[in-house]
Amino acid sequence: MLKHDKQHGFGMVEVLITMVITAFALLGLAALQLSALRYQKIAHFRGIATIYSVNIAERVRANIAGAKAGYYSSSIGAYPATFSKVPEGLACADGLCTAAEIAATDIQEWRSGLSQAMTGGWGEISGSMRRGFVIRVYFKEPGKKNNAAGKNQCREGALQGSNSKDVRCFSTVFVP
Repeated sequence: MLKHDKQHGFGMVEVLITMVITAFALLGLAALQLSALRYQKIAHFRGIATIYSVNIAERVRANIAGAKAGYYSSSIGAYPATFSKVPEGLACADGLCTAAEIAATDIQEWRSGLSQAMTGGWGEISGSMRRGFVIRVYFKEPGKKNNAAGKNQCREGALQGSNSKDVRCFSTVFVP
């Protein structure tokens, strides 16, 4: 007579438990991959913002007369609700430019480049030779839930009236 084994089906339970653990592990890895991609995109935008901040800082340094006269303190308003391109028609087209025309051209070209380089790219510069200049680059960040100005160094009034909750600000201070 044969003995009955009381461990019938034990291997099947082990396989099912292993499959459940593996499924959770794979879901965790997928979530980790999505987070890595999102942070990589943010790092990419910050890199572009850094490049454009250096760009305008070098333009200010190249036009010290315009910086001393205060021509680089761009009009500070609210972040544009519509992300349209900066209109063409530069202030200085004939090559014989004043410091004010060079500054206006620099700011216009800088903003135009920002709008083309990043989704919702826009920038402002304020300050003086004595206190230093503050450069702020704004862009849309997919997945950002709030636009609290204090958390990301944005100017308090810049995001007023903006319907977009996914605006991020990159701020730089420099002295020419």
